Amino acid sequence: MELRWTIVNLERITMIPSAFRGVLVPTHVTNKTQLVAWALEEFKNSDPITNWEFVRELYCHRFGGILFNLRAEGYEITTLPTKTKGLVSYYCTKVPTRTTIS
Repeated sequence: MELRWTIVNLERITMIPSAFRGVLVPTHVTNKTQLVAWALEEFKNSDPITNWEFVRELYCHRFGGILFNLRAEGYEITTLPTKTKGLVSYYCTKVPTRTTIS
């Protein structure tokens, strides 16, 4: 897997993967919150995303806080236990409506 290093400002560099589950991550995704939101939206009608995928594939170790913030923004994210101990799945059932200012 190829990584894309994005300079957010002069002091901070974030690690964003170039693809997830075979789908290229858009270039407008520049931080972990945008990455998690994109993944939840992109795979909304697919298999749920596991906590292992958040850590191993998306390099997002603090995804719990990001999910909390996304829920506060209006995302409806369901948590599902799996048969494997310690493994949990997440899927998005509702994305907040976005308004554009012209």
